[in-house]
Amino acid sequence: MSTRDAPFRDVSGILEPASVAVVGASDRPGNLGGDTVRRLVRFGFRGPIWPVHPGGRSLDGLECYSRVSELPGVPDLAILAVPAETLHAAVEECAAHGVRFGIAYAGGLAEAGGRGREVQDRLTRACRGNGFMLCGPNCVGVINATLPATSTFSTALFEMDSLRAGNVSILAQSGGIATTALAMIQKAGFGTRHMISSGNEAVVDFSDYLYALAADGNTHVIAGYLEGVRDGPKFVRALEAARDHATPVVLIKAGTTGASASAAEAHTGALVGEDRVFDALFRELGVVRVSSLEELVDVSLTLVGTRPSHGPLRRVAIVTFGGGNGVLAADQCAARGLEAPPLGAGTLEALVPLLAPVATAGNPMDLTPTTAFREESLARLPEALDVVARDSAIDSVLLIAGSLASRAREISDAMLGLIGRRGKPVFVCWPSPPRGVLERFAAADVFVFLEPDRAIRAIARLEARFASGRGRQRSTTPGLVRFDWDSHVAATGSPQVVPEPDCHRILAAAGLAVAAGRLVRTEADAIQAAGSMASPAALKGISRQVTHRGRAGLVRLGLENPDQVRQAFRSIHANAGAASVTLEGVYVQAMHPGEFEILVSAFKDPLFGTMVTCGAGGAWTEAIDDVVTERAPVSPEVAAGMLERVRVFGRGTDIGDRTGAAAGFLARFSELAATAPWDRFVLEINPVMITSDGPVAVDGLLVVDAVPPVG
Repeated sequence: MSTRDAPFRDVSGILEPASVAVVGASDRPGNLGGDTVRRLVRFGFRGPIWPVHPGGRSLDGLECYSRVSELPGVPDLAILAVPAETLHAAVEECAAHGVRFGIAYAGGLAEAGGRGREVQDRLTRACRGNGFMLCGPNCVGVINATLPATSTFSTALFEMDSLRAGNVSILAQSGGIATTALAMIQKAGFGTRHMISSGNEAVVDFSDYLYALAADGNTHVIAGYLEGVRDGPKFVRALEAARDHATPVVLIKAGTTGASASAAEAHTGALVGEDRVFDALFRELGVVRVSSLEELVDVSLTLVGTRPSHGPLRRVAIVTFGGGNGVLAADQCAARGLEAPPLGAGTLEALVPLLAPVATAGNPMDLTPTTAFREESLARLPEALDVVARDSAIDSVLLIAGSLASRAREISDAMLGLIGRRGKPVFVCWPSPPRGVLERFAAADVFVFLEPDRAIRAIARLEARFASGRGRQRSTTPGLVRFDWDSHVAATGSPQVVPEPDCHRILAAAGLAVAAGRLVRTEADAIQAAGSMASPAALKGISRQVTHRGRAGLVRLGLENPDQVRQAFRSIHANAGAASVTLEGVYVQAMHPGEFEILVSAFKDPLFGTMVTCGAGGAWTEAIDDVVTERAPVSPEVAAGMLERVRVFGRGTDIGDRTGAAAGFLARFSELAATAPWDRFVLEINPVMITSDGPVAVDGLLVVDAVPPVG
């Protein structure tokens, strides 16, 4: 397996070694190198194994060499089981002998800080200076179950007599997560292709492995645990490679407490943090995001055999051998955004002669235990299941068995037969399965859930993956690639808040509708400006010191006569003075009554570039925390999907025929934002009024480079 395509590092020698040297291997009890040599032998590694230790003569019957330079050949992989302080010297020695791939176990480096960081920096320089591809340090190593090659000190292997080869590859930034997932998959009767503990990633990182696994024809599912990403574009390209190779990726993303929006004083900063950015990226690229190790294994093993990711799953037919399980499963489906729709009249009619008299034809369907113990009903079970699966109202089938030990083979035959006919996706749940059931299904690459809610949770995760791919395309419109930002925002070289009048000029220049307004500095001008507007007016104090003007008492709405304008003008100035805020003027703006208010914003994420967000606008923005985020730019189709996902619009506030216009506004806004030249910024419109004449930007805020000082 070669991954020489830039910018990815070649990890072939780490994953597919034909020969291994273990540097630091001795027969001293507890020596990690010695344990590694013994595992390589015990699990049947077929290539040369060369222990290296200055004082050793032999190790478990293998000749031990005092230096790497004395080896009879150049190993594909050097496992460095040496202390952290000597790692750089070990790399230099290996590289001088022609070795280009290594794994370093030692901890106490960058993760420990201080001196550890210095030691790791020296190690990294040694690797890069010699073109040495290193896994780790601070990792438990790598397992290739196909070779097999157990390049690891994992104690999980103490519990295994052999490794079962399979099609799931595990990639984790935690050695404990990686080895536990391996053990769980083995216990479920399935096998793995690779297990990779990436450790501190001093040289080779998560994305390098991810890219390699995506291109590996023997990896059908990638199960990952991710805490952090250093190179956002590289990570995106690796996920795109997995998507292009149709290799499903199932990920736990941990450590999501950071905030990536640069201006926390904007609504955007309060609502969109690192976690939602990853959610948006995963949704776009079809990653199945899960939240626990149990889910990681459940979903990954489900994808091994049924591969139910290519069509909808939402409408579930629930078939049980006991009524209670069906009722509970229907409730659980509803709680997770799935449904158990009624079966069609034709389906019900066809089922009548196939079911036992006491069975209930419906959804959920209760076959009752009688079906299992009446020969004629059991014989007709495969045909009955086919009838259910053919119903046009059904996307997937969930089969829930009871114990039924004496009929386990016949019921298993019926279930496996339905799965084997490769119609709609079929999921199997068998609480307290009789002996041999799990093994039989695993042999057919079918994962059996032990609890219905676990199955339903997995179906919901996979349905979300399918739904995210419908119509998802980045905007390919050239858009505003030559927008002249310099004409609107002065290049001060320091953080700045661009006031609303300037924001509106930017939006208008980009072809977006904005509410008419005029910046004034005197009470008389405010009265004159408001009087020239056909609708009620709003007055807003403009200051670069303030981003939330409503909180600061600098906004007055619904002003219909000169007295109201006069009082509002004076009140705004009084509040500004009390807060020691300097006003540049008062913005008099025509109010646009609309049926809906939405928030539209964009910001530069440090990893993944410009993100665009929409959500409930106006006073509801932070109150209900209802936003949807995507990478910018987005097409009008994707923008429409974003609006549909805003919860408030699905709860009696349906935009309806206004969706198209609002989506067009959002798409155009995203194209504008994608051309913004700054490394850190937030551009926010809150609200955009959705009126009968189309969307209109009512408010605006642009914060460049840093968080403003006053909120």
